[in-house]
Amino acid sequence: MTLEIAIVLGVLLCAVILIASEVLSIDLVAVLMIVVMVAAGILSPEQAFSGFASDVVVALAAIFVIAGTIARAGLTESIAVAMLAGSRGSERAGLGLVMAVSVGLSTVFSNTSTASVLTPVVLSYARRAGLGAGRLLMPMAFASMMGGTMTLIGTSTNLSASGMVTALGMAPFAFFEFTAIGAILAVAGLLFMIGPGRLLVPDRRPPDLVADYGVTDYLTEIEIAPGSSVAGLDVAGLELERAAIEPLAILRQGTRLSANPLRIVLPGDRMIVTGGLDALLRLRQDKRFALVPEGETAADTARSDLVGLAEAVVLPQSLLVGRRLGGTAFFRRRRLKVLGLHRAGSPFATRLDNMTLRVGDVLLLQGATDDLESLKGNPDLRGLAEVDPLPPSKPAGLAALGLLTAAVGCAVAGLVPLPIGLLGVVAILGVFGITPLHEAYRMIDWRLLVTVAGMTAFGLAMYQTGAADFLAVAILRVSVPFGVPAGLFVLGLLTVLLTQPMSNAAAAITMLPVAVASADLMQIDPRPAVVLVTLSASLSFVAPLEPALLIVYGPGRYRFVDFIRAGGPLTLVTLGLLVVLVPRFWPL
Repeated sequence: MTLEIAIVLGVLLCAVILIASEVLSIDLVAVLMIVVMVAAGILSPEQAFSGFASDVVVALAAIFVIAGTIARAGLTESIAVAMLAGSRGSERAGLGLVMAVSVGLSTVFSNTSTASVLTPVVLSYARRAGLGAGRLLMPMAFASMMGGTMTLIGTSTNLSASGMVTALGMAPFAFFEFTAIGAILAVAGLLFMIGPGRLLVPDRRPPDLVADYGVTDYLTEIEIAPGSSVAGLDVAGLELERAAIEPLAILRQGTRLSANPLRIVLPGDRMIVTGGLDALLRLRQDKRFALVPEGETAADTARSDLVGLAEAVVLPQSLLVGRRLGGTAFFRRRRLKVLGLHRAGSPFATRLDNMTLRVGDVLLLQGATDDLESLKGNPDLRGLAEVDPLPPSKPAGLAALGLLTAAVGCAVAGLVPLPIGLLGVVAILGVFGITPLHEAYRMIDWRLLVTVAGMTAFGLAMYQTGAADFLAVAILRVSVPFGVPAGLFVLGLLTVLLTQPMSNAAAAITMLPVAVASADLMQIDPRPAVVLVTLSASLSFVAPLEPALLIVYGPGRYRFVDFIRAGGPLTLVTLGLLVVLVPRFWPL
């Protein structure tokens, strides 16, 4: 082992530990890896920054904007609701239909976007059909991950890996290169989850299904400001039901009173209410009330810099878990206000600042745009999506979908490179005011782009120094006696294991140089090995650390072990299929 190899592997080990322990965010770890590689003389500055100038980063940024525009227009949810209506109450049919819709949507949208859109739809469908939402949400998230493997833009992992294989001297992945094998994997996964896998998914229903509001229902507080026109009216006279708001209790001078319809409200009263996100947005515009953040008074909400709203979820292993909402300085340090809290189950008639945070709690936050953006990639509280009270219209969403289809068609026909086509779509959306540039910048996950660029450079360092060859030899010492299939299986298994402390894209980029080196040692074409690693990175279902799985973690009332029990066998099934199918599509 040379000194350069020791440095590269040492940096890799430190990066895995830092990411797994969540001491530093993954994007910061990626930047530090670049700095160390340049400082050690392993990479030149041009090589270190080559990932930031790649067409993959441009394509990823454009996809964030286009998919965000279509999702915000409500088009995907309308399609999903219409398709879900065909299951007629059968649990198996409903499960199959939910997974099929999820697979279809995730071929274009990221699996995170698909899970975000479908979670409230599935919760609503489960209530209407009398089914347990937990039986549907986990398979839906699994399906979104499987569907994302079918196209180049279905998941950031495919795009990121395409850029990496280009840096390694191979042809980039074609747009539909994975479609056939991805479809087979999706069908196999669907059949597994409808069959034996269905028995492995827990069904933890609340005592009252009506209380299962879904991810967009929040507990919050409103205040009757002095001089308000509603002061002196009874609760019924407030007509909150017309705004889809349910009053739970009234707080008056430190005393909690029931929200009896005949009770008179007085200036200074606070009312604990629950309602959906749209209802809270309408309530925010109602001058008769003040939507009161946790630990504040109505007068404190008038700051001019508190201009944005966003949703964020409490992550597993977060330092916020077990903390009382009013007793943590986390939000004050970040200049954020908590307007509402969603937790699967019945609403609590208690003040927000008395709530103890749990894994999967979804918070409605108010703050300046840059402060809200800082939550993306945060190890304690991950920003899900910024809330825009004026989303694009459905015709605008249809226009964005049509433009995306045209760009993909031109790329497939060889008329224009895919990144240029996607960038052109973003430009058109901006010119016609469908997605203004300031909104487009907010839709982009800049931290993911930095991570992809940084990890691409590190992957190049692994390849150039021989660290990838060193790992490949270690792998093959174990697997070669059992043949090439065993070697491919070990490559896929190591990739799956790396997706636990790292993001899927980062795990793929890290393992791709190892796959190329392993292919050379096994005397096979490197293409099958890099394809297997790329697809394996997207098919790890064993822990709720993937954002798509984290989104359903709370609403489904899951526990960590549930994903091991249901996702572990599914991961082994798909990995086994990859070992068998990849050599059929990409000859060794």
